Amino acid sequence: MPLFLLLVGCLGTTKRPPRASIATKPSPLIWTFIPPPFLDMRLSIFTLFLIFLFRLSVSGQDLHYSQFYLNPLHSNPATTGVFEGNMRFSGLYRSQWSSVPVSYQSFAGAADWKALQRGTNLISVGFLLQHDRAGDGALTWTQVGVTGAVTQALGETQAIGVGFGFGFAQRGVDLGGLTFKNQWTGDVFDRNLPSMETLNNSTGLVPTLSGGANWHYGPADSRNRLDAGIGASHLNRPKFSFDQTAQTRLPMRVTLNIGGTFEVAERLDLVAFGMAQQMAGAREIVVGAGVRSILSSVAGNMMAVQFSLATRTGDAIIPAVQFERNNWTVGLSYDVNTSPFKVATDYRGGFEIGVVYRNIPVPPLKAVKTCPIF
Repeated sequence: MPLFLLLVGCLGTTKRPPRASIATKPSPLIWTFIPPPFLDMRLSIFTLFLIFLFRLSVSGQDLHYSQFYLNPLHSNPATTGVFEGNMRFSGLYRSQWSSVPVSYQSFAGAADWKALQRGTNLISVGFLLQHDRAGDGALTWTQVGVTGAVTQALGETQAIGVGFGFGFAQRGVDLGGLTFKNQWTGDVFDRNLPSMETLNNSTGLVPTLSGGANWHYGPADSRNRLDAGIGASHLNRPKFSFDQTAQTRLPMRVTLNIGGTFEVAERLDLVAFGMAQQMAGAREIVVGAGVRSILSSVAGNMMAVQFSLATRTGDAIIPAVQFERNNWTVGLSYDVNTSPFKVATDYRGGFEIGVVYRNIPVPPLKAVKTCPIF
């Protein structure tokens, strides 16, 4: 947390270097702080976010990703279409706690594109797929859905958008991998004995709704970017239960995201990001910062590398690296477990890899965008 406060303080005193030959924009996956005169607005947004973080404490976890900035549709449908280019495809794979018997494996895939632009209005649509598998009972969570967002430009550097999502979700379990008290003979567990439980192997498909809002800042002639948004999933609180005699509603998940990059030199950016989410009694906070170095930007051939260090409060330290080459971004991270569970994990938390491709067409000569921020 002091790292965030230090970074905000630096932003108010750092003098922006003059423009040079580097015209490379940052990856749309990392969002940006803005130099004055927008410092007051930025500090207000950041202060509210910090207050929100301090009010939360880690008391549990739900499906999550350390590189959440590579998977924005998961937490906020209003981020649909908020990227450089016309189309975006992303995938994330996470393997957590593989050193203990109750390992978790998660996958997320998404695609979104800018479908229609009319003046200062942009309509974007997306598709989202998520799957998670955990434990001896192969407890699974699968969700598929679509998202849509309407973004309104506020001048040439800012935009605000709202988004909505609709999908179907299902939980499943392999009851054959579990044992119950009625299968205990007094000496051993006999899986052939009836469990006497009224359980199903899956919950069936249930509809789920999501919504959110996002504010974006990004001048066309700079690598500076800033995004701040709030999203809510499972607004309709669908009913889930493996028990045939009971129905339990899925709690709503609320997520707050903020992050950005700040251009401090011709080939160097500072990056910072944060996320806080709550789902019933489960709460999670991730904050981090790092640097992004432009390795090459000649005749449209862009290469960059980013190093960051984050913390999931009360749970893990997360070093991460991202490689960028033209339209591609590949991110790698590893959770170093610091919670009391480290006794079982020996500090080995989880490995995560993300891949993002953006279709960025080359504009024709003398082409003029109707709205520069899009």
